[in-house]
Amino acid sequence: MHPVGVQFGLSRGLLQLRGDQVFLSDQLLEGVSLEAQLYVELRKPPTHNSIFTEIVNRVAQDALAREQAGQPQEFVTFFAGLPRALYHTLLALAENADMGRKKGRNGFVTNEDLWHEFSQRAVDVKPARSLATLRKSLFGECREIVKRRYAERDPDNARHADLIALFLFNRWNGTGLLAMAEAIVVLHSSDSSQ
Repeated sequence: MHPVGVQFGLSRGLLQLRGDQVFLSDQLLEGVSLEAQLYVELRKPPTHNSIFTEIVNRVAQDALAREQAGQPQEFVTFFAGLPRALYHTLLALAENADMGRKKGRNGFVTNEDLWHEFSQRAVDVKPARSLATLRKSLFGECREIVKRRYAERDPDNARHADLIALFLFNRWNGTGLLAMAEAIVVLHSSDSSQ
């Protein structure tokens, strides 16, 4: 994130620094996490990464509406760098609950045991008439696993389980792993019907 955007976010309590990395502040993270819970509870879980941009921008805009105005350059650089700060924050939360590990500068690798458990649960998912319905069922399995892991491994951050479930599910979608899980469901259902 550009230094102007960092300073703008720090001065308004929306960002924090950990070493040389920029993260969402605890206050902003709480708002983003609550918005993610609402998405999960009120809508079908989206399978696109723009949900995070939508959520974090809305929460940050709400917080800034209560603040004094800044310069246009400050707003632009802050909002341009916000998705990266969110990504670093989500990576740290996922790592703390043993969901995976950071790889390289911006990569994330899901723990094998987590993926194995999800794949095993996918076998028991009933085939659906539409891809959206199938994905909703698979997301439900992902969410249950993430909630349980938080309860066992990082209970202090269990309130962020829905946010991390969305993060993982969207990562799997973006890397093709979700398509593999969908294939597992289809293949298992065709094996069972024979």
